[in-house]
Amino acid sequence: MTRRWLAIFLLGLCGCAAAGFSDAAGRSHPRVLVLGGTGQLGGLVVRELLASGARVVVLVRPSSDRSTLAGLTVDFVTGDLLVADDVARALRGRRVDVVVSAVRVDDGDFHFYAKMMPPLLKAARAAGVQQFIHHGAVGAGDNVKKFSGLGWERVPGIFERLKDQGEGERLLRESGIHYTIIRNARLYPVEQPPTGVARLTEDDTVLTPMTRADLARLTRECLLADACRDKTYHVRDDSLAWPATGR
Repeated sequence: MTRRWLAIFLLGLCGCAAAGFSDAAGRSHPRVLVLGGTGQLGGLVVRELLASGARVVVLVRPSSDRSTLAGLTVDFVTGDLLVADDVARALRGRRVDVVVSAVRVDDGDFHFYAKMMPPLLKAARAAGVQQFIHHGAVGAGDNVKKFSGLGWERVPGIFERLKDQGEGERLLRESGIHYTIIRNARLYPVEQPPTGVARLTEDDTVLTPMTRADLARLTRECLLADACRDKTYHVRDDSLAWPATGR
């Protein structure tokens, strides 16, 4: 018996094989369900995933503008994230290795994530989803305490939205699904090219601007990556100036 096979045999006996995602990690074409895939960030995430060889399914509402994904080889499932049957149908009967949420909440619903996450996570567990990558917000939940004195109280509804973001994160962490939470802050316009130097950090006091293109790259790099397993990240990009108000 060679040393390599002896090592494998001994690891199997003691149950101490390296932890990692299951067989999906070895597949060259993971299947990814993208939520918010027709949006500005979501569209870039879809393109990054496709370029890496992933097979992508996008959940869209009947009224969604799909122009950001024109010409791309993606499958569409029609439904509403707040309708449990639609979410279950998006996951039922198909292999989904990873769910990526790049959802933009712009309807003033301060309980969006509290309502969306429970049926979504239930369906994801039933489908055997191995990783849930969630794009959230700096300041979510208790993290907002790290940024007192910045004048956020002048933004109407921001604390209600951050509380809801925190509830979504809590539900994800307690779901039993391996998660990667990427909190973003001020985003440059979608046409801004990537800097290539943005990186993920577990330092939850970091607050820098970033590009959507870099966020999409970081999402792709975390796809079924053990290094990103069960982590909550902020994005650091010290190369960018804070964008002007209203951009």
